[in-house]
Amino acid sequence: MSNSTPASIRLLIVDDHPIVRQSLSALLGAFGAPMQVVATAGSAEEALVLAEQQPPDIVLTDLQMKPSSGIQLIQQLSQRQPAIRYVVFTASTQDEHMLQAFDAGAQGFVVKESEAGELVKAIEAVMGGATHYPAGLKRALDRRQQQPALTARETEVLALVAQGLTSKAIARALDIDSRTVDAHRANIRQRFGLDSSAALLRFAMENCGGKP
Repeated sequence: MSNSTPASIRLLIVDDHPIVRQSLSALLGAFGAPMQVVATAGSAEEALVLAEQQPPDIVLTDLQMKPSSGIQLIQQLSQRQPAIRYVVFTASTQDEHMLQAFDAGAQGFVVKESEAGELVKAIEAVMGGATHYPAGLKRALDRRQQQPALTARETEVLALVAQGLTSKAIARALDIDSRTVDAHRANIRQRFGLDSSAALLRFAMENCGGKP
């Protein structure tokens, strides 16, 4: 009979609200082994420092923080410490935010309205090498995989959107009517589930910003 105990899951909790950090620490700490909260951080910047000092197995992070978001934290920390896994814990249920978290490298996604057991289940799944996503993200991923590629004109419009040009400026650059540009913008937004002009701009910068 073995007396070995399960290896601890070392957690770094990142949220810009102290009460959330304290509540999560108490909640996960109450589960005992194998959960172990090694540190908490109130910002992405603080988390980067703490992760160097006490490397976690999993970072449990909010998305919407300032000055740097949870998405930026995942992107930056992944480059420094590739072995760390990520579970997003957020109030946002927008497809755009979930897809951004997925693209950044998050393996788990739990909304804050979930039961405590759902969060624990996500952490254990991610620690075991699996993923844990809500049905909404799975549907969004399916829709994205089924979407056709952009047309040549839509690609041109998206590239100019990435440069911060207005519809009128894009129309002048492409020698087309501004209403046609608006139609292309609307088509792109619908196709990729982008719920605002700001979301379209972020999408354009992420996908075209590095191109000449």
